[in-house]
Amino acid sequence: MTTTLGIKTKDGIVLAADRRVSAGVSFIASKTGKKIHVIDERIGISIAGMVSDAQDIIDRLNAEFRLYHYSRGYKMRIEAAAQFIAKIFHSNYRARAPIMTQLLVAGKDGGKFYLYEMDPSGALLPDDFISTGSGSPISYGVLEGGYRGDLTLEEAKKLALKAMLSAIERNPHTGNGIDMAIITNEGFKRLTDEEISQLNGGKN
Repeated sequence: MTTTLGIKTKDGIVLAADRRVSAGVSFIASKTGKKIHVIDERIGISIAGMVSDAQDIIDRLNAEFRLYHYSRGYKMRIEAAAQFIAKIFHSNYRARAPIMTQLLVAGKDGGKFYLYEMDPSGALLPDDFISTGSGSPISYGVLEGGYRGDLTLEEAKKLALKAMLSAIERNPHTGNGIDMAIITNEGFKRLTDEEISQLNGGKN
């Protein structure tokens, strides 16, 4: 009951999500939900699904990745990180205690950007653009129509905003503002509300 999305370009990756947290089908539990997180200072993750499971997996991944770095002296590569997260999800799924969260996992290694979708079973699917949550059918319509392989990062940010605004208009579980982050050669950066507003011509 949310909308999150990711768009990969040659210059970086855009992640976007709304801020509404729903409880059941008719109650808004929070208007300030944080659905984009950074893991190990360089891997961006968006969450859709059960809040408690999402919070738990984010805490667990932060701890696991710090332990990996401290024990080996170097950080886990993004491809290995995505596989590692998938194994956690799949192990829980096989034990009939699935982590009821859908993730987007994004990062950069060796001059290449990576974007994956992961479901509660641990299925790991790479793609150039992905959307999750109840508003994803709406946002996918915008992404399918607007995505090009040669998009610049700035164009991708505007496309992400357009897709999110469409989901907010048509999906009752998506709303209360938009968060956006980018992953570039400089690393992970969360956009300010002012920067997001400027993408929309200064409109809130």
